[in-house]
Amino acid sequence: MIRSSLTLYRIITLLLLTVLAVSRLVAQSQSPAASVTERSEPVTTFRASARMVTLEVVAKDRKGNHLTGLKAGDFQIFEQARSRGKQKYEQKIASFREVRMSDLAGQLPSELQIPAGIYTNLITLQKEPVPPTIFLVDGLNTDVKHQMQVHVQMLKMLRSLPKNIPVAVFLFGHKLRMVQDFTSDPKLLQTALSTINNPAGQNVATLDPDDDPDTMSAQLASMNAGNVQVSPQLLAAVSRFERELYASDMDLRIRETIEALTTLGRRLSGYPGRKNLLWISTGFPIAINDADNVPRDYWTVLKRMSSALSEAKIAVYPINPAGVQGFSFFEAGTRPRDVSASGAQRAIQREVNMRSSEQDTMEVIADGTGGRVCTGDNDLGDCVQKAMDDSSSFYEIAYYPDSQNWNGEYRKVIVKTRQDGLHLTYRQGYYAASEGPQDQKNELRQAACEDYLDATSIFLFAKRLPADSPDSVKFYMTINTSALTAPETNKGGRDLNFTIAACTFNSKGWAQQLMSEDIHHEFTQPEYDSLLKNGLPHTVSIPGPQPAAVRLLVRDVPSGRIGSINIKLGDRAPLATIAPAGSNQTQTAPH
Repeated sequence: MIRSSLTLYRIITLLLLTVLAVSRLVAQSQSPAASVTERSEPVTTFRASARMVTLEVVAKDRKGNHLTGLKAGDFQIFEQARSRGKQKYEQKIASFREVRMSDLAGQLPSELQIPAGIYTNLITLQKEPVPPTIFLVDGLNTDVKHQMQVHVQMLKMLRSLPKNIPVAVFLFGHKLRMVQDFTSDPKLLQTALSTINNPAGQNVATLDPDDDPDTMSAQLASMNAGNVQVSPQLLAAVSRFERELYASDMDLRIRETIEALTTLGRRLSGYPGRKNLLWISTGFPIAINDADNVPRDYWTVLKRMSSALSEAKIAVYPINPAGVQGFSFFEAGTRPRDVSASGAQRAIQREVNMRSSEQDTMEVIADGTGGRVCTGDNDLGDCVQKAMDDSSSFYEIAYYPDSQNWNGEYRKVIVKTRQDGLHLTYRQGYYAASEGPQDQKNELRQAACEDYLDATSIFLFAKRLPADSPDSVKFYMTINTSALTAPETNKGGRDLNFTIAACTFNSKGWAQQLMSEDIHHEFTQPEYDSLLKNGLPHTVSIPGPQPAAVRLLVRDVPSGRIGSINIKLGDRAPLATIAPAGSNQTQTAPH
């Protein structure tokens, strides 16, 4: 089982000295953001007992230049929700600051030195300018015929990147894989891109069954056109089965895509500033018709995912590598199912509808995160420049919604400025959702047993201790308490409510066992102040048989923030989904 050690003074002395030194460095590394806040007006202390909405607002004039020097009084924020009618309700700004990445980069301290034997998910990009940028090459949702163009466009985009911008490259098939961790070395990035080979899309049904000449229903229809007669009932049954299969395949693709993007959100949440996610994909439709010809809508799940990415301050820039496209019906390699004039018209209309639906998907994700859609252009380097420029200067505006009824509905956000001629870019809304026990359980299992990337919303430190028995494993952890929600209690103390979990893995990288413990504890104010300074100690004991690897995780229950560390144990067989142990810096997946 997992055992907690919440008494502050029951700490192993030698380990405490090393971990507390790192914790103090972490507090120092977070001070630059605070110093930027102190120069802005007004500044309000965040209330941990209420839920706050944070917006990153990019303000540009008519010529596309950033407008700096604005104050909180220059902005107005409104919310609109269906349950409250069409009326817009103005929100009171609780916190406001102008963020310039050049200022943050100049104030970052030198790289932190992590003591040997300490595992951590601490971000160690202090020597690099911010914001970090991610290239996500989506092979699952990119038509095979366009995947070669992905390489060409990504090389063009690399040449468009400003110098010293840290870039990471991820590949998404049916699973997310990191090809290159953050680096500003163009040679490493070009090498990573040259090794990308993603055949995932080859087995994915991207063609509507009504346009596929190789389906069983198409074969039966051609038999009907000859001398063999097929009953209408059989043809209808086969067509229905094909449509059910197509809809199920689409459900799977979208679920895997959302899980991958959510994993990236957990990974990047601890990085400073506004992050850019360049999602290179031909996309997927926002709605399709199921076997009963009833529209199947993915709008809601996409909005929820966009809200999660926005909470991590990630702006998504969907990039369609296909460029300007003609109609597939007229391409030389196409074998139309129905070559008649009416068949051609129906096929073209379906393709128009599909492309429009895919465009809607990209716009929902971009609008929901404050990014932009880049499509219909055969040279996408300009999109990279836009993403870099948008993140170089923005206003971070936070407010507590006047309605604390977290009923799960989507709330539209409108930001206005009192200055004429300004164009504002920001996320367009959020879901006022309150997670139930099953939602929390599912998220915990995915983050603990399926994500191979460290989650960085909560910084953790861990050291392996002598185990209680030969086949068990024991760790001593220190949790960065400042990332935990801590509302004041009636007695003047602080209330912490979080979950600690551990997932074990065998030598093949398969999850074996998930163990968790819910901790809800009230601390006096002096105890809490000590935790802020020194970190919250915790001991985790995992029973045998000894696993090949373990992932330690902390989840803040009120906010849903997660921190996790991947640790490989000993010299067992290498794991495909777990980071190698032995490094004394942030544990990441093998390059």
